[in-house]
Amino acid sequence: MNKLTITLCFSVCLTACGGGGDEKSTPTPVQATTATTTTSTVSTDTSTTEPASEGVMGLTIEDDFNLSTKFELDIDVNLNAGDQRAYLNVCYRKGDSDRADYNNCVVRTPLMQGMVETTIVMSRQDIDLVAEIWFYDASTEPLSYSWQFDTQQNDQVFEIR
Repeated sequence: MNKLTITLCFSVCLTACGGGGDEKSTPTPVQATTATTTTSTVSTDTSTTEPASEGVMGLTIEDDFNLSTKFELDIDVNLNAGDQRAYLNVCYRKGDSDRADYNNCVVRTPLMQGMVETTIVMSRQDIDLVAEIWFYDASTEPLSYSWQFDTQQNDQVFEIR
C-alpha cells in the first residue's frame, strides 16, 4: 500500500510539472549603448600616490610594506614533563578576564612528552591569547600563559617553558 501511495504522489508531481509547450517566443532586440571611456595616467612610483584632487593629501607607503595584516605566530611548548600526558588549548582571551574563550580557539592539540611546536597564521595584531595546559592526571593543576603581539619583534613567538 505504501509503494502505491508513493508512486501515485510522484506521478502527480511529475504530471503537474508538465512540459514546455509549443509556444514560440521571439527574442526582443537589445539596443547597444555606447560607453565613453576615460584614461588616466598612473604613476610607476609605488611608494607615493599623487593627490587625486585639490585638498586631498598623497599617501606614502614604504616599498617593503605589503599592506597585509597577516603574520605567523610560532607556538613553542616544552614543559620537560616527561611522559605526563597533557592537552594544549590556545584561545582568544575572554573579555577582561585572564581566562580562555573556548569558543574561539586557534590551537587544540595534545602534548607529546610535554612538547609541541606549531606555526599558525593570524590575521590581526591587536589580540590577546591565552594558552591553557590541562593534564590528564586530575591531581595536577592546569597551567595558564598569556601572549600579546609585540610590535618590536619581526618574528612573533609564543614560548611556553
